[in-house]
Amino acid sequence: MERSALLPPRLRYLEPVRKYLTALGPEEVNENTDLTMIRKVVRKRVKGLPAEQARAALNEDGAELDIWLSAHLRGNESLGFLLPFLAMDAADTLLQEPAEMPPEREVSMDLQEDAKISKENGCWSVKWRKKLLSLYPSDSEKMESEIARFRSEAKRRPMLDGDGIELVDVHFASVRGIKRTYKQTWPAPSKQVDYALEVPGGYVLATLQSLTGDAHFDESEVEVQLHTLRAISHQTKGA
Repeated sequence: MERSALLPPRLRYLEPVRKYLTALGPEEVNENTDLTMIRKVVRKRVKGLPAEQARAALNEDGAELDIWLSAHLRGNESLGFLLPFLAMDAADTLLQEPAEMPPEREVSMDLQEDAKISKENGCWSVKWRKKLLSLYPSDSEKMESEIARFRSEAKRRPMLDGDGIELVDVHFASVRGIKRTYKQTWPAPSKQVDYALEVPGGYVLATLQSLTGDAHFDESEVEVQLHTLRAISHQTKGA
């Protein structure tokens, strides 16, 4: 196996990038390649430099890399991927964080003023009155799969003397679907309520639990808000 040519001193900092791109393979080095690691390496190279000097330094690195590749291309083709990014007018792609893209789908719901909410990748976690409501945007295929799971589990363990699984159809105005209540009496009492819902704009899966271990919490005070559930799509047309 031919040994890779040693990078010139100025470009030695790119060695981790060469290994990263080589490990990906030529078919995976394209416009969709994750630049996170490359950004980290490049930012370390120009740390402390004013923006204009950082761009100029990377532009000079690109020029030297271009010359080096012309003499050592064999086995180092992947590094050619960097050349456009090191150009003066394109260096900001590596120096700046990319704009955060919205998730393809996300949930929305009207909440009480004292509810605490955290959002991640379109999902909501809502803490209110010692309960945790978790909301997940979904699609018709996943919803049908979840409903099938609910029905299968309910057959295996039907509700009996307050222990087991109970399924009911639910309607909250324009929101409709299946509600699954799971209760356990042994070894410790517990309760969880799950929903698979068709909502305006799409589908939402939800889970409601007590934050204090209350096995007798009343979900009705949360359910009065479920009619406000919505699914929002950020997918571009034609995607």
